[in-house]
Amino acid sequence: MDFYEKWLEYDYNPWILFDASGKVVTLNQEAQFLFAEVTPQEIFELAVSYANQSYGFKTTMMDLEYGKYGFFGIMVGYEDNDAIAIRLYQKPPERIAEPHIKELAAHNIYTLIDLAVSTNSINRQHGFTTLLDPSLPEIKIDPEHFVSLLTQMFGCFEDTAPIAISLSLKTGETLKFEGRRYPIFQLSAKGDLKEECPLKQLKQIANRLNGYVNKKSGQLTLEAPLIMD
Repeated sequence: MDFYEKWLEYDYNPWILFDASGKVVTLNQEAQFLFAEVTPQEIFELAVSYANQSYGFKTTMMDLEYGKYGFFGIMVGYEDNDAIAIRLYQKPPERIAEPHIKELAAHNIYTLIDLAVSTNSINRQHGFTTLLDPSLPEIKIDPEHFVSLLTQMFGCFEDTAPIAISLSLKTGETLKFEGRRYPIFQLSAKGDLKEECPLKQLKQIANRLNGYVNKKSGQLTLEAPLIMD
């Protein structure tokens, strides 16, 4: 790669070039990560919708959120009818201000999930279903914040159907802080999501767990580090 290609490849902002049919021609590293949260077709449609009416480049300021990624604007450009490119300007990620690993004790995550489910089942007619990866070890986590977060997540769902809970290890990504990288576990709750959900408050609690929460397609997902030592 020449210098220009390397600049695009390692840019913090996702950049994608599509052909006229919406097929990805080329993209940078950040765009590959983004496509774990959103389909190329959605980004292509976004590019076409905000493209200049005539050939050229157009920047539009807007708030976009795809999973854990947030953006404050896009630039779309094309010079002919054969290809169109888009660059998404990424907001700074939510930082874990004060990781508090040393003060944490190890806990059985299944016991904590069961506690949250049992407590919240009292006032729910339709209850819960669970699909939990049984292989996770005991992890260092704040039990009070964890159960509190789950309780508030469950409160974001209407009592019209069971809340489906799933727990798994996320592959291909890690969280890094204090000079170390940790595997990520995902805990998702899916159901009839209410229109109003205190996502900002959920994210604040998740931050105390050294993780984050995102909302997508009727589902709330906590992603946090699997800290064992």
